[in-house]
Amino acid sequence: MMEKVNLYNAGRLLIAAPSLDRVKNAQAYVARKAQVFEERDLAAAPIFLNEVVRSFAANEAPSLKAMRRVAAGSLQDLVQLPNGINLLTRFVETLVCLSSSALYKALLLGYLRINHSNSTISALIRGALVRNLEAIPERWRVRIDKYGLLDTPPGKRLAQFVMQSRNVSPFRVFEDAGLRRGILLGGGFAMCVFREICEDLSKQHTPERLSCFFQLIPESFADKADERVQIAESNLPFIAKALLYPYIEREPDDELRLQIIDTLVRLYKDPRLNATGWAEVDSDLVSILLRWLTAESFEMLMEVLNSSNQSMQWRSRERFWRRYIQKGYVKEAWVAFGPDAERQAAKLIRSGELRSRGSFGVLDRSQIQGHHSVLLMRIGDLTISEWTHDGKVRFYRSRNSAAPALYKLRYNPDVLRGDTKTDHYKVHLGDWQYDVAQYIREVTGLRI
Repeated sequence: MMEKVNLYNAGRLLIAAPSLDRVKNAQAYVARKAQVFEERDLAAAPIFLNEVVRSFAANEAPSLKAMRRVAAGSLQDLVQLPNGINLLTRFVETLVCLSSSALYKALLLGYLRINHSNSTISALIRGALVRNLEAIPERWRVRIDKYGLLDTPPGKRLAQFVMQSRNVSPFRVFEDAGLRRGILLGGGFAMCVFREICEDLSKQHTPERLSCFFQLIPESFADKADERVQIAESNLPFIAKALLYPYIEREPDDELRLQIIDTLVRLYKDPRLNATGWAEVDSDLVSILLRWLTAESFEMLMEVLNSSNQSMQWRSRERFWRRYIQKGYVKEAWVAFGPDAERQAAKLIRSGELRSRGSFGVLDRSQIQGHHSVLLMRIGDLTISEWTHDGKVRFYRSRNSAAPALYKLRYNPDVLRGDTKTDHYKVHLGDWQYDVAQYIREVTGLRI
């Protein structure tokens, strides 16, 4: 009886072709694993930096591992050492001589991470990468070619991709360019991209471009896990230019103006209360925001008074002062609410009914009626206090040290109501509007 022999059957080795979804999932898995290794290399590595510096001092070659870790994660630290530019030059020359694909990839990652404000440093590293593109892994060569990762100025082409993308998240573009995850998103190249985006947006606002830009802006800086925080937190001067520059000589519609105010005040605080935080922003841009906040303080007062049926006595004063605001004569304004009005404002803010998002002060330490509030304004040389209910309009010249300061969070009404230290005051009786307008004209030259 013949023994049965198992013959080779190629057909038994065939497997079903994987679905497209499974292929994509596998690609994503491999990309995530590769990203983990990249992020590990991007971590600062002082022990390897010390090895490189010691090796150069002894005229020896550092280990490949030390070269890779410094290239990816410690180039900025290398440059900041004494004689840093010469150390970087030698480092790059050594890396080129070693001609390792892994080292070139690490150098590219380091280039994407460094601060690009020093053009000499950027040019030195970029030049080595451009001359040796064929040694860089293909996945990154594709990104370099498509998104201009080695173009000058850094980030400009990728910024154009972001702003021209339609129905695609800006972060999807960042991810495709290799910049989304980890510290690369907060690195120097990503900062260049974001600042180019800001510069581009400052030249033209359209709904599509603004929608794209606002996707890059976080709700707050408290959630450090929000990747948008890395991009926006340190870039107020550029964000302010992007959102405010188009309105130096014209005005946006009300909805957009409120969105811009809300974004800037929510993230960077009211410039009237946080002058230091806004110190690096161009003064012309701050003036635009202050102009809007001036009008918002006025509107906030009106909304609170109207919502509490307290606006009747204020009607004639509203019409009078609104003309000065619309003319742009009121350069600064600040409202201080009485205790009931403050509670009403807080209620409207919680419910989302209060259109304005500006800040305000509070009246305390007095027996004033709860809805009585005061509007403080600055017109030319004058600081003016105007009460919503019974009271007088009071004027203080700039040389008057008793003039009430704007933008305080707490005010004593008894002090604000004192007449002895004013330069002028007027009771709301008779044709008070004419007398007030005449006094403002005499002092400032401004007329309605």
